[in-house]
Amino acid sequence: MYPIGLRLDGRPCLVAGGGQVAARKVRSLLEAGAAVTLVAPEVVPPLAALAAEGRIRWLVRQAEAEIFAQLEARPLLVFCATDDAAVNEAFGRAAGQVGALVNDAASPELCDFFVPAAIREGELLVTVSTGGASPALSRVLKRRIAAFLGRGWGEWIARLLRLRQRAKERLADSRTREAFWRGALSDRVLDLVEDGEIDKAEAEVKNEIDRFGTQS
Repeated sequence: MYPIGLRLDGRPCLVAGGGQVAARKVRSLLEAGAAVTLVAPEVVPPLAALAAEGRIRWLVRQAEAEIFAQLEARPLLVFCATDDAAVNEAFGRAAGQVGALVNDAASPELCDFFVPAAIREGELLVTVSTGGASPALSRVLKRRIAAFLGRGWGEWIARLLRLRQRAKERLADSRTREAFWRGALSDRVLDLVEDGEIDKAEAEVKNEIDRFGTQS
C-alpha cells in the first residue's frame, strides 16, 4: 500500500448506495471539498437533505455500469456502498474500467484504496489503517492515539507556519534551515505543546531561530 494525502477540492467522486455507510462516505467527501454524485433509488434522510440543499447530485436509480457513460466527468474515486455484494462488485468493476479508483468496504480484496480512521485537528491529520482487514481495530487505535496526543497540535501547526517564514528570513539556505529544524523541535518544545504551553514553545523556537541566525 502507498500512503498518500489526496486533495479533492472540486474533484468528482461517486458513492453508490443510500444507507448509513453511504452517508458516512458522502460526509467525509464533502468535508474534503469533493464534488459528490450519489447513485441510489432510495436514501436515508440525511442524504436526501444534502441533495435537497444542492450539496450533492443524486441520481435516483440503481447502480449500473451504464451510469459511467452518462456522467459529464469521470469520477476520481468511486465508493461501492449498496447492501448488495453482487451489485457492489459489478459496479466497482465498471468503475475500474473507466479509470476510477474503487473502494468497496465490505470486500477489501476488491478495493484499489482504503479509507483510514483519521484524527483531525486543524492541519494535523493522523491516520490509522489495517489495509481493510479490521476497520474496527482502526477505530480503536484511533481513539487510543487521539488520547495519547491530546489537544493543541492544530494550533501548534498553525504557529509553525509562521515560524517557518521567520526561519526563511533569518537562515540563509535550505541546508541551514534543515539543520535548524532537526534540533529546534526538541523533546522539551514538544513537551510544552503537550502541556498546553504553546506560547512558551513558540518563544523557544523563535529564540532558537535568532540564535541560529546569528551563528550562520
